[in-house]
Amino acid sequence: MAKCPVCGWEMRWGDIRRERFACPGCKERLRLEESRNVGLIMVGSGLVALLISFVAGVQGYAFLWCSVILYFVICGVCGALRGFLLPRKLERDPGADDGTILHLTGPPDSSNRS
Repeated sequence: MAKCPVCGWEMRWGDIRRERFACPGCKERLRLEESRNVGLIMVGSGLVALLISFVAGVQGYAFLWCSVILYFVICGVCGALRGFLLPRKLERDPGADDGTILHLTGPPDSSNRS
């Protein structure tokens, strides 16, 4: 269950979309918070995979393939752990129009049409 940060409405994770969506309770535009640790997980997984292959004494093409396979395994495990331990939260959509954006429209309609 996830709560709306504006009204506190509880939503099931199945009701939440990856793109922007409206809260069923207050109709506020929401989105999932940005993932900031993905790059760190990818770089760290690559370094750990290279280190494990080096310490194991693997050489040549076997070093390359061992490192690549370990990279994908470590990325998957770290990504899954991050998803379970630090789930993304809901936040207000900063791109939503809250009345502070100037909208240019055409000229007003004249009521004295001939």
